Amino acid sequence: MLIDYKRTRDAKLKRLFASLPVAICGATRAELLHGARNPGNLQKLLRFLNAFQQVTLPDAMWDTVGDNLAALRAAGLTIPFADVVIITVGIGNGVEVWARDRHFKDVQKVLPALQLFQEPP
Repeated sequence: MLIDYKRTRDAKLKRLFASLPVAICGATRAELLHGARNPGNLQKLLRFLNAFQQVTLPDAMWDTVGDNLAALRAAGLTIPFADVVIITVGIGNGVEVWARDRHFKDVQKVLPALQLFQEPP
């Protein structure tokens, strides 16, 4: 949802970010930083990202990322690597993942421990 917010400046998302505990992991951070257009934009993105709590991915959890990728592939789903990292971090920390991409609901059918944030109307 952070990428959606940075693209659209959706006021609803801004209110949600301000009113709920929101954290990001390295995969989300890297995805946003990848879009930096110039050094000034990079500094703005860093300030924006640093406002959020950071959730780390312990080394031991990388095996789980691989297991999840394999389970999804076996189910016929090709999910972007970064999204599987985000999903694994969410499952591993027992937190809801905020995502608008349809494939997250498909993933939930294969990895039922994935909790998805239900965006209010």
